[in-house]
Amino acid sequence: MSTLRNSIERTFTYLLPPLVTQLLHTIFGALHSIATHNLLQKHNKLHLACGDHLLPNWANIDLNKTKGIIKHNLTQPLPIKSATIHFIFSEHFIEHINKKNGESLLDECFRVLIPGGVLRLSTPNLDYLINAYHRKDITEWNDVGWNPTTPCQMINEGMRLWEHKFLYNRDELTGLLKICGFSKIDYVHWQESKHPELNHIECRPYHHELIIEATK
Repeated sequence: MSTLRNSIERTFTYLLPPLVTQLLHTIFGALHSIATHNLLQKHNKLHLACGDHLLPNWANIDLNKTKGIIKHNLTQPLPIKSATIHFIFSEHFIEHINKKNGESLLDECFRVLIPGGVLRLSTPNLDYLINAYHRKDITEWNDVGWNPTTPCQMINEGMRLWEHKFLYNRDELTGLLKICGFSKIDYVHWQESKHPELNHIECRPYHHELIIEATK
């Protein structure tokens, strides 16, 4: 369906005047938003930026649409009613968008969560990267295929590779979550949670990430 839609859009873009093309893009976008909203209404657990790690019985959301994934651009508002979601999980995504978009996403997470709902977020720890630089430890991430040859390369690559836009430390992430309305913010251990739905949920190997559970 999405392939057909893209083909139609390309044809219209080529044949029609810009104003009409813009109108059609708006219509197609609205139809996609409605379709996404209808799919998400069936779920109360969101897995944001899931990649190829699909969680059973969760709404697995990503920009790239493949089988089992609901396509949505996470820099845009979530097409979900307020106070309807029980759990949200996102691993290694927020560092790929700038801080302004990160704040908007966390605002949306707070909006759609029910009172008592929980956001679990895992993201690289800037302070740990800096400490590794000072220790000249360039081997920490070799197991995931990252092999910087000098500490200088490591810290530059850690900030810029994989389309990283903004890395957080504990204070920065806590402050942003509080701005977005979260008052109960717990830093938790990898693969551990008091909530069964969030226990053993990370798929990436542990490298001293910041892992939080923020409760609305």
